[in-house]
Amino acid sequence: MRKNQNTEPNIPIEEKHKGFRTWKSGKRWVTIVGIALVTLGTVGAVLAQVGIQAKTSTTSAVKSTYPTPPSDTTVNWENNKPLYYEVDQTGKEHPKPELKLGNGDPAWCLGLGVALPNNSTAAQQSETNKIFQALTDEQKAIINNVEFLGRKAGDLEGYAEAQHATYLLLDEAKLSINQTKDVVVKDNTLLKDANKIKTGADNLIKEAKKMRELPSFNSQTIQLLQGSSKTVTDTKGVIDNFPYVKVNAKGVTEKVSGNNLTLTADKTASLGETKNAVQFYNTGADSAELPWFVYSTDGDDSGASSQSVGASQDPSQALAGLNINVIGLGAIDFTKIDADTGTNETQGADTNALKGAVFGVFYKSNDKPVKWSDGTKDYPTTLVSGTKADDINVSVKIGDDLKGFVKNFDKSKGNVYLMETEAPEGYSLSTKKYDVDFDSGKFDDKTSNFVVDEKVTDKVNVFNFMFTKVQDVNGSYTGLNGAEFTLTPKDGTKGKPIVATSGTGTDSNGYTVNGLTKFDGEANSKAGNPSKDGIAIGNYTLSETKTPNGLQPINDVDVENTAIKDKDGKITAYQTKITDVETKQVIDDVTTPVEKMKDNNILLNVNLGQLTDKPVTPVVPTIKTKAHTKDGDQTIQKVEISKTTPLYDKIMTTNAIKGDQMLATLHRVVTDKDGKVTESKVIRTLNFTVDDETVKAQEKQIESTVDTTKDVDVPETSTVAYVWTEDLFDEGKNPKTDEPKAKHDDLKDQDQTLTVEKVKKPVTPPSSKPTTPSTTPTETPKVSLPTTGSETGDMIMYGGALAVLVALGTGTVYYMKKKKSAKEEGE
Repeated sequence: MRKNQNTEPNIPIEEKHKGFRTWKSGKRWVTIVGIALVTLGTVGAVLAQVGIQAKTSTTSAVKSTYPTPPSDTTVNWENNKPLYYEVDQTGKEHPKPELKLGNGDPAWCLGLGVALPNNSTAAQQSETNKIFQALTDEQKAIINNVEFLGRKAGDLEGYAEAQHATYLLLDEAKLSINQTKDVVVKDNTLLKDANKIKTGADNLIKEAKKMRELPSFNSQTIQLLQGSSKTVTDTKGVIDNFPYVKVNAKGVTEKVSGNNLTLTADKTASLGETKNAVQFYNTGADSAELPWFVYSTDGDDSGASSQSVGASQDPSQALAGLNINVIGLGAIDFTKIDADTGTNETQGADTNALKGAVFGVFYKSNDKPVKWSDGTKDYPTTLVSGTKADDINVSVKIGDDLKGFVKNFDKSKGNVYLMETEAPEGYSLSTKKYDVDFDSGKFDDKTSNFVVDEKVTDKVNVFNFMFTKVQDVNGSYTGLNGAEFTLTPKDGTKGKPIVATSGTGTDSNGYTVNGLTKFDGEANSKAGNPSKDGIAIGNYTLSETKTPNGLQPINDVDVENTAIKDKDGKITAYQTKITDVETKQVIDDVTTPVEKMKDNNILLNVNLGQLTDKPVTPVVPTIKTKAHTKDGDQTIQKVEISKTTPLYDKIMTTNAIKGDQMLATLHRVVTDKDGKVTESKVIRTLNFTVDDETVKAQEKQIESTVDTTKDVDVPETSTVAYVWTEDLFDEGKNPKTDEPKAKHDDLKDQDQTLTVEKVKKPVTPPSSKPTTPSTTPTETPKVSLPTTGSETGDMIMYGGALAVLVALGTGTVYYMKKKKSAKEEGE
């Protein structure tokens, strides 16, 4: 193993405390004020300014890795002690001794085969040297680092490897006078392993080039979160070449471990980007860019007539840095509660739910929506709880847990506010703005977010109604006080029964009346229900529970509130329907669009007028139909004639209710040329029950198949029609014994009639010998057929039998079985 030679001189202790120190670097002098004294580990001591932190804590005097070579000196070697021989392109072997400057510093030949005239050749540092000038800065730096590493090795092998590597690099730069082709050792050489010299030279070049590499994160901008740390990895594995780090950003610290750089920004770190926020140095902030010395001997700068040599002091300076973009993250954690109960307990219908509310986030400065894309690349704005209601703008639909949580808002873009954009079922839309100040939020170490908690409230939709209780006195309606009414929740609607008593009061028109009965927020609150604004929407039954003077109570009344939704399930309106239970009379039916309910939870205040015990004629339903064939018209064309011809009827109703029974009947009617019905019979009966879908659409399409092939047998002057009729019965009624409550049974109504297209009389082809008809369908050979007036598919008489014309001209004919006459039957 190679042993490193320690060339660092002893430094007096008192020098560690001096406030000013001069440092000679290359050919210039640098004065540093307020220095910090640090050590470069195995490399040696280098300069560190205030703010530059070394990776070790040991301090020493400020000096270069090695003393600065002298400007004027000599080149010396020990005679007759070559380390090895270099073989040039001609095969000539050149002995390579260890060269030293007059002060003992090692030096390396730059010209293979160029002789040094004597053991103490004079040398002068030269920046005009032809070889030096022809090298690029990067080539100079790599050669310098090779020789620095050879010097750092401190042994003859290291020197020889650096010398051979120097020749290889000059060859690579195409600047060498002679080219090295091999390395040999002999009995008289101090070194005995040529392959080790060559392998070592290759490794030195690789290491020297690696010393020029900058960390993979050089010049990158690193996003760093307030109050958190972030680790970036140097994938090139060269960060250890940069022992000094300078941080130029307030509130930011750094730590290097292996190939990982960890940056930490505390809560005081300023938001935004800082250029060169962290800088990395391999030799100290103010080292010379190229500390390599080139000497020309005998005053010759060409390097051809006299040998030029190189000497090193420090590694060539490599500087790296990165930018930091400090961002602050904010989060909103909000919970939905009922404004009246102050909890997650809902009111009214069992479908009423705080879940399903949608909230948007908007910038306080301009009321524009915050977009999901407004977050940072590495820390995008993210939904934690709830579901996305919009793919572009930050919009959150809360779920069963009634929570919405969005993190990673970019604090640098300003404060925001939270506002409801879509109310949940049963609740009104609130446009209250919940201001969010992220700086006042609680910092969460797990997410590095400043979290703001919000309680967001909604009021349940309510309704109020009043009516006048009257009694019928000889056809005159008189207000009646003292009647007690109870509004009882049903169908799972939450809440306690609400009681109101008729009395004298002022109605909605400003008149003082007797029998006035009010169901409002006061009555609701008195019953022990939360809302003071009115009665929570849901389903209720209104009953007269105490009737004065033994009078007959009014019929029960159903009060139903229904959310109307579009195809996407979004609530567009609420329908409030008040119906007499017995007579089915609709007392009131009001639809309120949600657009009119912003910050207003009262669906309606309605005066129902007078309620009496006198029954009201129920609404009579109606039926209309529209029959059609498969192609949509009302003609059964010859191409549609088959054993299973489909016939349709579209039934359109008004006021059909769920549970009603519908009876559809299909008639076959034959009329003669004068329109007289010669045959009429029912061929099909269909039954179905009116369901929710039919009630909603108030229409139903039915279908049946019929054998229409026999219709071609009717006389040419007769017409065959199929007619649909319908009857509607109340639920539970018997269609065989009870009268329908609506019907559509006019057999002459053209809308419900389908007519069979008349088939042309077939033309009997001329034949001296008529063919005897077959009793079963039989295929005949291809024959010549008459074509005048005929079309493919026509029924024709052929050979005394009914046949189908398959093709005009020459084609195939199919016989149809002929029905026997009465006389033939008798025979």
